[in-house]
Amino acid sequence: MTDIIRRTTSMPITTTLLLLLTVVTLVNMQLISGMKRCPADCDCSLDQRGLYQTACTKVEWRAIPVHDFDQAVEVILIHGSKNPLTIGPILQTFSRLEVLKITNANVPAIGMNSFWGLVKLRALDLSRNNITQIIVDNFRGQDNLLELDLSKNRMERIASGTFGHLKSLKSLNLADNSINDLNARLFLHLAKLKHLDLSRNPIDDLPPEVFKDVQELKVLKVRGCQLLNVNPQVYNMLTHLSELDLGQNQFTYFERSEFKDLKRLRVLRLDGNQLSVVVDKLFEYQKGLNFLDLSFNRLAKISEKAFDNLSNLTYLDVSYNKLSRIEPECLEPVPRLQTFNISGNLQLDLMEVAPTFQVIHNISTLAVADMGPLPMKLFGPFKQLRALNLSGNHIDNITLQIIQPLSHLELLDLSRNQLSGIEDHYATQLARISDLRMENNPLICDRCHMGSIIDMSSELPWSEKPECFLPERLRGIRIDDLEHISIEDCMEVIVDEDHDAASTSHNFLEQAGSASVLAFCGLILFIVLAIVVVSMAIALSRHRARYYTHEDKRDAMIEKNSTETSILTAGSEINFKFPYTDRVCTIDEMCIPPPAPPLPPGKQAGGNVIERFD
Repeated sequence: MTDIIRRTTSMPITTTLLLLLTVVTLVNMQLISGMKRCPADCDCSLDQRGLYQTACTKVEWRAIPVHDFDQAVEVILIHGSKNPLTIGPILQTFSRLEVLKITNANVPAIGMNSFWGLVKLRALDLSRNNITQIIVDNFRGQDNLLELDLSKNRMERIASGTFGHLKSLKSLNLADNSINDLNARLFLHLAKLKHLDLSRNPIDDLPPEVFKDVQELKVLKVRGCQLLNVNPQVYNMLTHLSELDLGQNQFTYFERSEFKDLKRLRVLRLDGNQLSVVVDKLFEYQKGLNFLDLSFNRLAKISEKAFDNLSNLTYLDVSYNKLSRIEPECLEPVPRLQTFNISGNLQLDLMEVAPTFQVIHNISTLAVADMGPLPMKLFGPFKQLRALNLSGNHIDNITLQIIQPLSHLELLDLSRNQLSGIEDHYATQLARISDLRMENNPLICDRCHMGSIIDMSSELPWSEKPECFLPERLRGIRIDDLEHISIEDCMEVIVDEDHDAASTSHNFLEQAGSASVLAFCGLILFIVLAIVVVSMAIALSRHRARYYTHEDKRDAMIEKNSTETSILTAGSEINFKFPYTDRVCTIDEMCIPPPAPPLPPGKQAGGNVIERFD
């Protein structure tokens, strides 16, 4: 090693760095090879931070086989267990352990002093288990623990002072339990706590005395509880809050002075409540607010001065409400707005929204999903737009021209529309977009409709390539997989026998001629009516003649004729409507759940300890 270091002094910097990297890699490999013990069905390696990690999934243990682990292990990840996994005071020998995650393992309880001796433990995750009760002795000896996750368990009540040994704790997650009451002094000795998540517990009240011991909180989440209001004394104690999540509760109205004590707020989520109005200067004291979510409420009006003093607001979501107008004066106080979402406001008159859009013409992200037909010049003001969500708006090959003024787009969501193809003069513009989403469109993979896009499919940068809907033999095949499959020049007749109607009236009439199609439909209708009339006449004549011995045969004939009628009627449908799904698209990853049913619990983030506090 000394000889290698001596030689590096006379080498170029690049060569020196490569050599040192090689040496470090070799040392790590020797370290791993020196670890003699690794439990069966587990993976032992170095994680991203260089810590020695043992990861075990889908095990059949009833207790952790500690003797199979190497004593120098620093990260233990156990996920999934077919049998209930018990935890007891058996981990003391892992003196170097920093991260312990035992999730989805049917753990019924935490034994007394289970983590005694783990002086380096920083993160403990026991989420997604069956824990019903915790006591103060469960965490004895954990004075240095920073993160504790007990979410998605079955706890109903937690006694005061239960977390008293966790004096260094900064993050506590109790979401998705059955806690219906918060005991006074529940968070005793947690003076350093910065992040608290109580979401999706049946809590209908936040007693101020509960927060007496955690007045340094920066993040409070009480999403999906049963709150009708919050005692003003709570906000008076938690003046350091930078993020507050009150989403999916039962708030109907906020007084102008509601958040007057929260002057450090940066993120405020009020979505999924029953608000009908945002009053003037509701956020008057939140000058530093960056993110405001008011979606999925019952907002019929936003007062002209509702956003006064929000000069630093960059994200505003008012989607899926009942807004009929958004006055330009309403958005004048938010000059730094970058992301605006108005999706799902079906009563909003987009023909009159131009003055409002002029006020925010410099935004970079806009969502106008699930709004129906859009005016052709709607996006004229947005010369610098980078991301646009147009999903669920009945856009077809003709109305696609609405995107022509948008030359700087990097992300475009056209999913759940009526596009049967992409014409050549749009193909070049769309090919320049970094990410285009077109799922749930009736795309016809022939030369007439998709020729140019298919030819350049291998070079397209889109993360998800469009899939064919017609012809049926190509249904579900991505356009970049058509290289060795012959495609037609132009489909003469669009036929879909086994699925929903697969043609638009525009394309069908284009090929067959409107007159001949109407005549054909009229002939089919005449034949169907004739069959029905004849069937009814036969049935009536038999009934009147009282041929009781042939009643079964008569009923079978009527049922058969009825079935034939329904099939013929369905076959004459020429107006294609793609089946609407429950997927409602907005801005966050371009997709969020619809207003009903309520949003499912969010997916818990994994990974190692991340220092996210000041």
